[in-house]
This record gives sequence, structure tokens and C-alpha cells, in this order.
Amino acid sequence: MIPPRTTEGGRPKGWWRRNAVWLVLLPVAIVAAAGASSFRVWAYWWPVGLHHEVDRVAVGEPAHLAGEYLDLGYDVPERANTTVLREIDATVTSVEQADALPASSYGDPIPIPEGSIAYEVQVHFAAEPKTDLSLCQIMLVAEDGTRYGESPKDVLGSSNRCSMPDAEGFVSEQPEWDVTSFVLADPGAELTQVRLGFGGPEYVTVELP
Repeated sequence: MIPPRTTEGGRPKGWWRRNAVWLVLLPVAIVAAAGASSFRVWAYWWPVGLHHEVDRVAVGEPAHLAGEYLDLGYDVPERANTTVLREIDATVTSVEQADALPASSYGDPIPIPEGSIAYEVQVHFAAEPKTDLSLCQIMLVAEDGTRYGESPKDVLGSSNRCSMPDAEGFVSEQPEWDVTSFVLADPGAELTQVRLGFGGPEYVTVELP
């Protein structure tokens, strides 16, 4: 039989005393683990979606959108795997209800789905040539917070919503240009804002009258 551990005085040393150091360090380890877990959640969640409003203007006023992103070099090979600061000025010039949707770039006109209303959003952009425009989102926001048109792909099938229809690739080709984007919304929605971003987290808000 193995005798119990003793102190120098010969008295048995209890479990709590033997593990006192680890008990003191346990809360520190728990806090560190929680912090690491929180960072992983932040690193996954924060860059995805629009979380950080960087400018707010009225219709007809330019909004400045600036934010960093990791460029993979698909359209500009020399920027591959580098962090790039994207800066764009966007001016929403009008938001009007549309009676019909135009023909898509792939063929026949697309009917407005039953139970939806189509809105035509016109935006004027200004940016340095070769500015990355991928993941562009042009959405309408209702008074109750509902967001319409959140997908980077619009109702006409275009996945390049901030570029001109005949643009090649996903980068700007000239210093200024205009786009028209169509967004579907519920008939009873009271629209109050246009939000514009590029996948997040930064976005700009345009207040509707």
C-alpha cells in the first residue's frame, strides 16, 4: 500500500493544498480560452455582412466608402494576396418604382414576381480605375429593418451590380460611371434607406425622403 504524501512535519498533505497553484491558474485559463473562442467568432463573423456604417447621406449627396480587403488577384494579378484599401464615392440619384423589369443580359424580359414590387435604383460612382467592385450590394431597407436585395446577384442575374453592363471582370474601368440596379420588395414595405457595401463590414447609408 502506498502511504499518503506528507509535508516535512509528517502530516498528510491534502488535495486542495497539493493543487493550490492549479486552482489559482484555472480562472486565468478559462478567461484565456473564452477570449480565444470570442476572437475566432469575431474573425469569422465580422468581415462577413454589413456591420460598420462609415457614412450617411441623403439622396443626391455623395457617400464615401473606404475599407480594407484581401485581394486575391483575380483581376489585378500584381495585387494577389495583399491587403488593399478600397475607396469609392457613391451617389444614389434616384429610387423609383418600376412597372416592369428590362431584359436580362441572357435573353427575355423577366416578369416581376407575384406579390413583389420592383424598384429601380440609380447610382453614380467615382473611384480610381481598377478598383475592385466584386460582392457589390445595393439594398433597400424598410422602416422595420427588413433588407431587400442583400445578395450580390440582382434580379436580372447580374453578379456585378456596381459595374457597367458591358464591363469585363470586377474592377472599375474609368473614373466615373453610372449603374441601374433593380431590387424587389414587399408591396407594403415602407422604404427608408439604401445601403451599399462590398460584402462587409463597411457600408454607407442613403436616407430616402
